Amino acid sequence: MYTTSELFSKMIQIVFINLVLSGDNVAIISLSVKNLPVHKAKLVSMIGVILALIFRIFFVAIIGVLFNLKWLHLNLVGGIILILVTINMFNHEKTSSSSEKDGNEGFMKALFSIIISDISMSLDNVLAITSITMADSGVINRQEMTLIIFGTIACMPIIFFGSEAVSKLMNKCQAVIYLCAGLLVYTATKMILSDSIVSNLINKVNPVIGLAVIVIMATILIAIMIKDKKKSC
Repeated sequence: MYTTSELFSKMIQIVFINLVLSGDNVAIISLSVKNLPVHKAKLVSMIGVILALIFRIFFVAIIGVLFNLKWLHLNLVGGIILILVTINMFNHEKTSSSSEKDGNEGFMKALFSIIISDISMSLDNVLAITSITMADSGVINRQEMTLIIFGTIACMPIIFFGSEAVSKLMNKCQAVIYLCAGLLVYTATKMILSDSIVSNLINKVNPVIGLAVIVIMATILIAIMIKDKKKSC
């Protein structure tokens, strides 16, 4: 059971992760509907949000089961995927530019683009929320599931109202990008280290290895970010 302060802290982390990941979702939707008439653009955007909710509920149900199957080692796999999500977040600007050149003309083409992005981003979003709720206990119980459902529902208005502001803030202030990346890497690393195989290996060798892993992952991520920044200059 969580204390009130721990529960509040978890909720803040979940909302923050939603802001980070939903920012890309809003950007993709905006690019997909930019060449459509206003009424069609609103319709496609609404369909995108509804589908995002459906996909998130679907992935919550699946991941809730998978995380409780210990032999899958989903903590390890999920942590690695979450690091890849963080890296891909920094490549989004490059992807956005190429998508803008292609145009995404036509209602069905825009809808297809949003469906694909919704599937990808919904899985990333639910995975991130699940990793945060499981970081301490290592299992999903009723309280953890309540937090996941809260994060899923909270994400819907964030997609419309909050994430676009964060995306603009990221473009203006590099520190926000590093802060978001740092939280994602911390969550992913904590998830990896909580996996039974990794934790047993570390305990047998040296507990300090856990700290070393965090430092190495942070260094690699910063190096990738600096490299991408130089390429874009």
